[in-house]
Amino acid sequence: MTARASLVGAAPQPLGLAALPLCLEPAALRAGRRRRRIESWAGPWPVDERWWDPERRSRRVRYQVVTDDGAAHLVVLEGGRWTIAATYD
Repeated sequence: MTARASLVGAAPQPLGLAALPLCLEPAALRAGRRRRRIESWAGPWPVDERWWDPERRSRRVRYQVVTDDGAAHLVVLEGGRWTIAATYD
């Protein structure tokens, strides 16, 4: 199950594919009304699958983040939208 989210840089603008290469550090994770400060992170890991097939091409970016409440999340940007793909408590 995925939840819509937003990964925010220190600026505080949302990070996106336009920022590739993603050299900006993620500062906060927003999901619904909640905003959590990011304590540590790994990534980005850009993935460009089936680049040779325009109809089936898939581009996404993944981050792993740990927020100030101690939860770890796999956050994915695909199609211009961030989602929380997994949470590890």
